[in-house]
Amino acid sequence: MASLEQFYRRERRKILSWIRYRIADPEDAEDLLQESFVSALSEMNAAGEIENIIAYIYAVLRNKVKDWYRKRKSGLYRHSALGEEFSLDSYLPDTAPGPEKEFYRALLLEELSIAIGELPADQKFAFVQNSFEGKTFLELSLETGIAEGTLSARKTYAKEFLIRRLKDMKSLFLENF
Repeated sequence: MASLEQFYRRERRKILSWIRYRIADPEDAEDLLQESFVSALSEMNAAGEIENIIAYIYAVLRNKVKDWYRKRKSGLYRHSALGEEFSLDSYLPDTAPGPEKEFYRALLLEELSIAIGELPADQKFAFVQNSFEGKTFLELSLETGIAEGTLSARKTYAKEFLIRRLKDMKSLFLENF
């Protein structure tokens, strides 16, 4: 434990700057730094010793940063709007209503939110503005100068991508039953 404490004091600024390069919010960066060291400390208590502390800390940090982005992305889009846009029940395994079905529904919504972030910028813009902001293609066309048909096609391509992602999730669910 003393070596971890010394390491923390010696490397804190360097590690924090590594996190800040990836996450702009200083409070979130500090939280991730502390969570990583708490995780390392608990691992040392459970296993006794970590061979390479710096490698372990950076591995934990990479995972924490990924989780932070994943959580942040999933909160960007209203889940109710996603549920309306897609008929989610058709992608859920045939299970009785209850906690299991809600779990799978939440998993689908999370996957959809992440997939929206992976869309090309023009498709994402058309999809989000129309589906979440409620703007018509005419309004968007007047704002951007892009033809209504082009915006509609971009949303269609986005929906096709998201539907493929949902189908992949459904096949994953079915493999587990």
